[in-house]
Amino acid sequence: MRGREFEKTFQLKRFSGGFKGHVRTLRWLTTWARARPDKPTRGVVTEDVRIGRGEEAIRARRHRPARGQSPRPGWVILHGATIPGPDHLAIARLAVALAGAGAVVLVPEVREWRQLRLDPAPALAVLRLAIGHMHDHPGVRSGGVVLVGTSFGCPQTLITAADPALRGHVRGVLGFGTYHSLADTIRFGLTGQFEWRGRTEYLRPDPYGRWVVASNYLHRIPGYEEAEDVSRALGELATLAGQHGIMSWEPSSDPFKERVLASVSPGNRGLFRLFAPVAAREPDPILANELAPLLAEAGRATHPGLELRDSLPAGVLPPVRLIHGRHDHLIPFTETLALERFLRKRADVTATVTDLFAHSKGSGRQVARPGEAVRFLAAIRGALGLDGA
Repeated sequence: MRGREFEKTFQLKRFSGGFKGHVRTLRWLTTWARARPDKPTRGVVTEDVRIGRGEEAIRARRHRPARGQSPRPGWVILHGATIPGPDHLAIARLAVALAGAGAVVLVPEVREWRQLRLDPAPALAVLRLAIGHMHDHPGVRSGGVVLVGTSFGCPQTLITAADPALRGHVRGVLGFGTYHSLADTIRFGLTGQFEWRGRTEYLRPDPYGRWVVASNYLHRIPGYEEAEDVSRALGELATLAGQHGIMSWEPSSDPFKERVLASVSPGNRGLFRLFAPVAAREPDPILANELAPLLAEAGRATHPGLELRDSLPAGVLPPVRLIHGRHDHLIPFTETLALERFLRKRADVTATVTDLFAHSKGSGRQVARPGEAVRFLAAIRGALGLDGA
């Protein structure tokens, strides 16, 4: 049997069996397909809630099926470093689709991440609050919740899931578009280069990622303390991109670059242009490759919890399912594959790379490879199975 035929047969077998699993997968798919940000989704109730008490109370959005018996499986989605937070279109669509498949879904707000500050500590605190809220909720089934970590948020869901104090409260982890190596991810954001099957490949990177990273860590590199105005300007640029929904590499972003460049001292404007050149250009590859490891080291020194290899507790992990878009312009798909290899000795883990999505939306490809839809639906079915419903 040829390789492609074997792969297709394998995926069909993987997707076969379990009528209930089929039904949930189709409900997820149909709800995801019809979800719209500007109007309610039929069959799903969305409500704003507050979790926690006193000064630690935070905003969250809860999605649940409009009908049916309770209690239902519980899911908690941790958004990444993004201005909209729970309102991010891809996050909201995923949450609504999970509710359409029969789950109660909570999306808590991480205020610091909505301000594009990459400190992981607030997310860990938010996850604990969310898990406790779902544990006490009468409409949520006992036995633990599934944590969903998107992009920058996935490592924190894994750290939380491995915490011995939370054993029995987390039954699985689903990661979308995440990273393993901070250095390799930053290098990609500056150069578009990543290693795949012994070769250096290239995919044009979304500048938004390097703007956020540099805004947090550029001025923390030894010798770059005077570049704080560049960090501030890049943070403002990333904020404007998030608020206005502009594509960071398109010409429409250039007026925003000019606006924030005015706040940068003349001697530092060349450094600003390294991270935010005009849309038709890319960063100087020599300088980019020099700065990438320095930014990564500054990130680790400032926030040691950014990388799992340094911060994952020794506890046993629940099952982990990872999904990544092959045409992700923020984080290369090879990062999820590296994370899968890292976790193999710690958990039941699988990773799926799909042509159907980029980082948080469709890939834009008109034609997918044969069997791609089957492979993706099998991944969704496996992810839904984490909650035991």
